[in-house]
Amino acid sequence: HHVMHGADVVVIGGGMCGLVASFALQNAGIRNIRIFDRAPSGLEGPWVTYARMETLRSPKQLTGPAYGMASLTFRAWFTAQFGEGAWEALDKIPRPMWMDYLRWYRQVLELPVENDVDVRRIVPEGDLLRLDLAGTGRREDIVLTRRVVMATGRDGTGRPNIPNFVQHLPKTLWAHSSEAIDFAGLKGKRVVVIGVGASAVDNAAEALEAGAAEVRHLARRREMPTINKLMGIGSTGFTAAFPDLGDDWRWRIMHYSFQTQTPAPGAA
Repeated sequence: HHVMHGADVVVIGGGMCGLVASFALQNAGIRNIRIFDRAPSGLEGPWVTYARMETLRSPKQLTGPAYGMASLTFRAWFTAQFGEGAWEALDKIPRPMWMDYLRWYRQVLELPVENDVDVRRIVPEGDLLRLDLAGTGRREDIVLTRRVVMATGRDGTGRPNIPNFVQHLPKTLWAHSSEAIDFAGLKGKRVVVIGVGASAVDNAAEALEAGAAEVRHLARRREMPTINKLMGIGSTGFTAAFPDLGDDWRWRIMHYSFQTQTPAPGAA
C-alpha cells in the first residue's frame, strides 16, 4: 500500500558504503529510496574530518565502490584528469583526493543524499518502520519505510572508549581521535597518545608536524600489533560467505580481529 512520505528503503549514511548501497538498490530497480546523513554535504565519512593519514592504506588498484563498472573506478576518474602516466607514478591514493572522488561518484550517479539529517530513533509501526528525524536538513519529522540499510560506518558500532581517569578532566585538555582537534594549539606542548593503533600513530604524527615538543605513546599491550588480521575481508569468498555464517562464528572472527588490533602501516 502507498504511504504518505514513505520509502521502500531508507539508507542511513551517505558515505562510501551508503553511496554504493544506494546505487546497488537503484540497479535492482528499487528507486523509491532516501539517503540520510547527519554531516554537511561533502563531509560525509572520515576522509576530510577526523582521518589524518596522508594516503589510503589500500592499494590503488582495488575496485572500490565502482560496482563492477570500469568507468566508475577511482582509476577512471583519476586518469581522465591526470593521464595514464600520473596513474603509473601514483603510489597510494591521497586521502583528500579519495573524498573528491566520492563527491564525483555521488554527483555523476545523482544519488539523492539528504544532508544535515539525523535519524534519532527507529521503531516498528505496523508492517513498516518509523524513523524519527532531526537536523536542519530534514524535510519532515517522521518517515515511514519498508526497510532500513545501516551504513553508519565505524561510528555505528558504538561510541569512543574513553578511560575513566580521562572523562572527568576538563575537555580542553583531551580529545578523542574521532573528534576535531586543534593541532596548532599543541605547538610547543607535551602530548600523550593513549593507544598504538593506526589512528594513534596518525594523530601522533599530526601533533609532531604541528610543532608539539614531545609525543609519548601509552599502551597496555606488551607489543605493538604488526599484522593486520582484517586484510582478508576484501576477498570475494569472505564477502560472499560472511553473512551466512552463524552469529557465534561472526562474533569470534570480529572479536579476535578487534582484540589483535589493526597495526599502524609502515608508511605511517
